[in-house]
Amino acid sequence: MFEQPDLLIEKLIERLEHENPAMRRNAAGALRLHGSRAVRAIPFLTELLDDDDPMVRAEARRALDRLRTVAA
Repeated sequence: MFEQPDLLIEKLIERLEHENPAMRRNAAGALRLHGSRAVRAIPFLTELLDDDDPMVRAEARRALDRLRTVAA
């Protein structure tokens, strides 16, 4: 079944802290696609800019660029 958007966003935010870099990267990418509904993820995505994995950092940067645009 479909999840409520708020619950989905919360689950994606939780995955930003997953031990697997692919999970963190995919969560950041998914949040980017949710636009204004995911604006509350900005502080969590900002933390990923210091991630050990360069692909996670890159996806977090893309997500932040998108979310900051829709939040403005």
